[in-house]
Amino acid sequence: MHESRARILVVDDDANLLDLLVDTLNGVGYQAVGVPDSVTALERLKKDEKYDLMISDIKMPGMGGIGLLKKVRRYYPRMPVLLITGYPSAEMIGRASADGFLAKPFRISRIEELIESTMAGKPERITGALRRIMVVDDDDSFREMLTDMLRANNYVPLSVSSADEALKELNNGDIDAVITDIRMPATDGITLMNKIKEKNPEMPVVLTTRFASHYEIDSDPTLASADGFLQKPFKAENIIGLLNQLSAAHAGKAG
Repeated sequence: MHESRARILVVDDDANLLDLLVDTLNGVGYQAVGVPDSVTALERLKKDEKYDLMISDIKMPGMGGIGLLKKVRRYYPRMPVLLITGYPSAEMIGRASADGFLAKPFRISRIEELIESTMAGKPERITGALRRIMVVDDDDSFREMLTDMLRANNYVPLSVSSADEALKELNNGDIDAVITDIRMPATDGITLMNKIKEKNPEMPVVLTTRFASHYEIDSDPTLASADGFLQKPFKAENIIGLLNQLSAAHAGKAG
């Protein structure tokens, strides 16, 4: 499909701005559909209506644009999202992790430029490359650190604190790979990995631990299914390098 025929979902509670933006996008060759709030946007997406990109205002009654973005990242991680705001602060940009921002007032040439540049990066979202990464760890500070590290390297992380939460999310959402600590209360990371592999043998699972000396990494049969093993603490380049390798291998299988 040519980029100019991309289907775009526009979300804004300002009826005048919504109509103007939808009409403008349709006028320059996109297929734009407008909805007035986040709830309606999610209903549209749940009906299996296929959109290539979403543009949403940040300030809206009820669920705002950032809340909507979080829902989209969880259930539709491969769809790019642009946010409209009057005040694109550094704090907001870091918190939102959108694919781009449109600062009011904006020119249509700027909208086209941002849409085209965002859509140009879309092929890697659909060729089998890993993007949506679940982090499973009961250590809150480590989980947040790893999540921030992944987000800074253009992955879309989802963090949970237990294996039970992880299994629920795997049933509900679209996850490409899992990074899990081994030692956790109740269900441990190895058991979680085995349950994941039973249902989806192709899903990459990386194990992490502070107690690497307790495991025979090369010979322990309980670790044989793992796609990677990292000892805490590890550097950003270690986990990103491993994910890049797994992503390339995964994309090759998908192709």
